Amino acid sequence: MSVMRRFRLRLRAFTRDEKGSMPTEGVMAFAFLIWWYIASFQFFDAYRQKNINLKAAYTVADLMSRETGAVDANYVEGLNTVFDYLTFSNRPTHIRVTSVYWDGNINDYRVSWSYSTSTVKTPHTDASLDEIQSRIPVLPVGDTVIVMETFMAYEPIFSIGLEAMWYDTLITTRPRSVPCIPWDNHDGTTPACAFS
Repeated sequence: MSVMRRFRLRLRAFTRDEKGSMPTEGVMAFAFLIWWYIASFQFFDAYRQKNINLKAAYTVADLMSRETGAVDANYVEGLNTVFDYLTFSNRPTHIRVTSVYWDGNINDYRVSWSYSTSTVKTPHTDASLDEIQSRIPVLPVGDTVIVMETFMAYEPIFSIGLEAMWYDTLITTRPRSVPCIPWDNHDGTTPACAFS
């Protein structure tokens, strides 16, 4: 009998063999079920936290859009505190707020003012605005939007399938009651909106 034939017969016998060890199979199945349960909990927690981040981002963007007077660094830092509270985050969070208008002379978006609560995510400039330009709606001359960006660190409970990451959200919202929300530099001048 050839070696290949002997191998095929043994393989066929092995596949038809119905003997087994219940405790061994139980331990293997139990280990898989525990892994599946932990992994599903981890993925659920990641999506839950992303959803909380999104809702909190819309809330602080809505707060900003309802402002009728000038805002300053203290106001934006306070929005970051509200964002921390809404996300129940024990990890770092940052927000970056930018007032954007359409410059009709050069046919491009321009930054009226920008402020960031982070040293990593610096305030936007006209040049850096190009990175998010596709996410800003079409604006007529004389109109502004507030671009609210939130950043929240997320670290998984278990290291199964997910790594630590940042949830970042970008929301554009129009001021509700005023044409624009001015920035107060606290230098004695009356803040004005930059339009072209």
